[in-house]
Amino acid sequence: MPTNSLAMYQLIALCDAAAHAAPMVPFTPAQAHEVAQIHIACRAKTCPRKSAAIDTLVEAGRMVLSTTKPR
Repeated sequence: MPTNSLAMYQLIALCDAAAHAAPMVPFTPAQAHEVAQIHIACRAKTCPRKSAAIDTLVEAGRMVLSTTKPR
């Protein structure tokens, strides 16, 4: 994904409250990776969409949560 496209999606993600809603069906690992990148500025604690993406990545073994930093 080109950088300018990612920046556009990040801006939308930050401005549209509906973009932070939890997904209706679980993400695939590829979808979760993209969502995590788009919601990079969000805290998983307050963004259900990023939280669902992180959960998917952890279950897929693609991410290991920090024991010293909050989500």
